[in-house]
Amino acid sequence: MRKKKGILVACVSICVLLLVAGVMLLQPKEEMKIDRDKPVTLEQAKKQFATDIKELKSGKYENLISKEFESSIESVQGVYNLEVLVDNSFTENTFLENLSVMETAIEKFFGKDIDKSFLEAEIYLSNTESELVKYDQIEEAFASGRMDQARGTGWLYGKDPVDSKWVQTGSGLLHTWFSKCGLDTIHPSAQDEYKEVYPYFGGLRQEDAVLHLKDKNVLLSEMEESVLHYMNSDKFPLIKGTDIFYGIGEARIIENDKGEAICFLVRRMYKGLPFEYGSNSAGGAYIDSKPHDGGEITYVESSSPDTMLGFWRSNGAVVEKAEISEMITAGKALDLLSERIGGNSVYEVRGVELVYRNCEVPEDKIGEISDILEPKWKIITVNQNDDKYTLFYVDVVTGEITDRFEYYYD
Repeated sequence: MRKKKGILVACVSICVLLLVAGVMLLQPKEEMKIDRDKPVTLEQAKKQFATDIKELKSGKYENLISKEFESSIESVQGVYNLEVLVDNSFTENTFLENLSVMETAIEKFFGKDIDKSFLEAEIYLSNTESELVKYDQIEEAFASGRMDQARGTGWLYGKDPVDSKWVQTGSGLLHTWFSKCGLDTIHPSAQDEYKEVYPYFGGLRQEDAVLHLKDKNVLLSEMEESVLHYMNSDKFPLIKGTDIFYGIGEARIIENDKGEAICFLVRRMYKGLPFEYGSNSAGGAYIDSKPHDGGEITYVESSSPDTMLGFWRSNGAVVEKAEISEMITAGKALDLLSERIGGNSVYEVRGVELVYRNCEVPEDKIGEISDILEPKWKIITVNQNDDKYTLFYVDVVTGEITDRFEYYYD
């Protein structure tokens, strides 16, 4: 009898232990708190990001007040020190081979039925000497032997006097500038002020808007989908580098007496992390020794882009020179910035994102490397003392802070 009672007690004890263990397993685990003074992994920084921004908005810093904004680093798949190599393979082609590539780009943008007779070709015979040839006389010029000394480099450009199209593109598709002149200008966004500016932080649009385009009224969010599809599909006329995608930096509503258009400032992205494009939402010239990324795509009608320009090199292999295994959080970057500002100034934070920022390419590497890029926390602010629009960059490894100024008129 005692033996049976002992067995019963043991069974009850085991059941109690199992029940307690089950209850403990069902309890939500308390997340391990991140020490913001120590470097963290990318995944930890991603988990902490929303908390860091929430603390900023809740008034943690006396000298960093916050305007409402949304941002994210969820799409970032890796953080590296990068080099983007220059693709000069077009220099190994003949001019006629490169001409075929330029023609394909033109037809992708304007349609295959475009009449190219208004174009002129500038064909280089040497580094300093070139000859202008009408488009419909190019084949004759080569067949006659006049262009025997022609190099692979050259240009196609011209403005159609009938349909008001503008074409400019070169061998390697460098400095491509196409316009259908929907607002009777080849450069509809060439102005200091825009009707409205809509920034994107970490790929997130801050608000939606109704656009009054020539063919119909359409939401900014709809056009956002259109431009991202256009930029990241085979519809895009230029040649993109391996693993390069395009995202939006900001959208700008522009208008003249011919109507309204939406201009997207787009930037390259690598593994979900955008290249720095600066900011064009501020009036006046900015001070910055570093080049920045970006191109413009403008829509006058919703169905297809009207103008594209500003793209320097869209191709070239990306080389991961070093992976950043540990980095400071956005919160730590804000802590450092707050300390740097001190008690004499107050800045309104209008956005925070993670970006690749250019470093200077050594002179002996120019022509071989187009970009040297390092990851930075970018903090977009306006100084409340003088309305100076300031972009702060905090190095994700060293915590070093650099800045870039623009004069901002709200």
